[in-house]
Amino acid sequence: MKSKRIKIPIYNGTLVMIQVDNWDKVIKKYDQEITDSMDGVVFKHNHEYVVAYNHNPKPGIIAHEAVHLVNHIFIDKHMTLDPYNDEPQAYLTEWFVNTISDYFKSLN
Repeated sequence: MKSKRIKIPIYNGTLVMIQVDNWDKVIKKYDQEITDSMDGVVFKHNHEYVVAYNHNPKPGIIAHEAVHLVNHIFIDKHMTLDPYNDEPQAYLTEWFVNTISDYFKSLN
C-alpha cells in the first residue's frame, strides 16, 4: 500500500491518496466495506478525506472519485452545490483531479 497526505487549499482538511494492489490493507486499516469490483473509493477517516484506488486508475475513475470528494467537502462545510455559480465546485474538482493524477504519475 502506497499513500500520500496533502493539505487541501482554501477548504482546509487533508487528502489521503492510496494505491493498493488489492483492497485487503485498506479494509483492515480503515474498517471499510469494499468489494473487488470497485476501482476506487472515497471515505472520511479521522477528519481526513481518503481516496483509494485498486491499481493505477484511469482518468475517468479519478474524476469520478473527485466528484465524491467535492461532495464530502461541500457537505462538511455546509455549502450548497449551485449550478448557476459552479466555480467553487469546478475549482475543487480540478484540484482533486490534478493532485491525484500527479500522485499516480509520481509512482510510475
